[in-house]
Amino acid sequence: MSKKTKSTSAISYQPNPNLPKLDIYQTSWNLSGLYYKNGQDPEIEKDTEHAVNTYHRFAKSWKTKAFTSDANVLAKALADYERLAGDPRLSKPGRYFSLRAELDAHDDEAEKALSLLRKRLRKATDSILFFTLELGKIPTKTQKAWLKEPVLKPYRYYLTQLFKGAKHDLTEAEEKIVRLKSAQSSLLWQQMTDKLVSTSTITYAGKTLHLPEAFEMIETLKSAEKPKLWRLLIEKIDTFGIPAEHEFNAIITDVRTEDELRGYEKPYSATALAYEHDEKSIETLVATMSDKGFALSRKFYQLKAAYHGVTTIDYSQKYDTIGQEPEIDFAEALTICRDVFYDVNPLYGQIFDQMIKNGQLDVFPKKGKRGGAFMSDQTGHPVQVMLNHTSTLKALETLAHEMGHAIHATRSATNSPLYDGHSIVAAETASTLFENLVFNAIIASAAEETKIVLLHDKITRDIATMQRQIAFFNCEFEIHSTIAEKGSMTHDELKKCMYKHLTSYLGKAVMVRPEDGASYVYIPHLRYGFYVYSYTFGHLMSSVMAKRYKEDNNYRQEIDTFLTAGSSDTVINIFKRIDIDTTKPETFTLALKEHEKDIQTFAKLVNKRKRTKM
Repeated sequence: MSKKTKSTSAISYQPNPNLPKLDIYQTSWNLSGLYYKNGQDPEIEKDTEHAVNTYHRFAKSWKTKAFTSDANVLAKALADYERLAGDPRLSKPGRYFSLRAELDAHDDEAEKALSLLRKRLRKATDSILFFTLELGKIPTKTQKAWLKEPVLKPYRYYLTQLFKGAKHDLTEAEEKIVRLKSAQSSLLWQQMTDKLVSTSTITYAGKTLHLPEAFEMIETLKSAEKPKLWRLLIEKIDTFGIPAEHEFNAIITDVRTEDELRGYEKPYSATALAYEHDEKSIETLVATMSDKGFALSRKFYQLKAAYHGVTTIDYSQKYDTIGQEPEIDFAEALTICRDVFYDVNPLYGQIFDQMIKNGQLDVFPKKGKRGGAFMSDQTGHPVQVMLNHTSTLKALETLAHEMGHAIHATRSATNSPLYDGHSIVAAETASTLFENLVFNAIIASAAEETKIVLLHDKITRDIATMQRQIAFFNCEFEIHSTIAEKGSMTHDELKKCMYKHLTSYLGKAVMVRPEDGASYVYIPHLRYGFYVYSYTFGHLMSSVMAKRYKEDNNYRQEIDTFLTAGSSDTVINIFKRIDIDTTKPETFTLALKEHEKDIQTFAKLVNKRKRTKM
């Protein structure tokens, strides 16, 4: 590769010449090398049989024993449970077929295999339900005693969280019923919509495009062409309205019914508990962003419209750049990300290199492949990253974002199996941290006239990560509340709801049409139980971390403290370890200051432009 990126002279990025060379790498998942040779590999049956036997063996060992009345016996039972949790063979067949299904929505073999696996493993996994339910029944007085026992110290946080959630447990029979119906009440509905979107096509400029490909393409078009493609997309998405209407009503009615059975007070109560977070912290974040955050995004779009000399811009043009963004192909994006990862910590760069050499990244769009990007990790398995890479700055930042997730997952895996995961909230902090650091590296190498373009584009992406996600949170909350109160919502009502919340953060300077509300159909995160707030939370916290790292590179030690914490403590306490208090409203307001400064800088540019034209 040349010493200079092929972008343009506006970006003079100089790669670090001292890094290890990465001459050969893969851009597709190597599932046959990392998992099984194919869907008929006999190892699949061996691993499935091993999983069934392992679950039953654990149940046979502990179901009839009084393992909660003695601390030493409980320690042995928990150690056995942890070994079970750390056995990768239990999840390997399901993971293999799930990843195949992500690569190709037409992979019927994978879908059928997954369905049969779930059916076969359900009874086996149900057989160990008794264990955590029995732990939850330990009397409060005994719980307090066990949490002080030295022999139970390795399991203290695990037990603390389990005891906290136990009040929401159902009986073993009821828990089995909930698990039995989970696929048809939620998962299959979601897969239906995903498949409709992934397999459907539109015709644009004489070409037949699958919808995920078209959604990626729209950001690469000239501004004047975007509304036409967007209208075609939204018209197609609108045709899925009836199935999406029934999907939402089915999923949310099911969730609200289960919440009522479990005694959760608010629609996001279960999410707060599952994310090891705090309801009050979530509410403070949402209130701050819906007030000050939305005011900033509306102000920005007024400035953006004024910059172009118009009163409104089309919804499809809201991310339009104000200049020439550099084109950065995947090889260049890879170089830039590696530099940043190695600079923060050489270990992160080594993890990055190993993943792409092993075929753990699937980089480019393909027919039938799921749209968007994600990272997937599971105990004992290779971390997988899916991208739909195009030669844009946004795609570079997406690579940094997903590899930030991957580094976090890998560092978290240094913990024991009960603590080797991570809260979604912490995960979105890690990903946006590396996204921020990559942007800082790019803007530092840009010519002065290009920096303002990059700053403008960063603001639009920040708004998409923060204000847009809180608008989605508010939309999801209204959908939950309305369906709970009125019994259901029609497709038209769901569209109106989305339309209202899109306008809430974009303001009058962006022309959002009522039909744009149909976009709720293809936004998967609206089905994930208020997952969306984690993007905003993570971005705000990561901006604080990036600022501290920029001011003092020794902050890399705190960064690694954060990344290696895994799920060994609550989100609030993990942040306190690195001197960030997420219980205070001022923390969110302070984090929002950096975003506000960027917008103020852009405002000065707009005013300067006006004076120049006078």
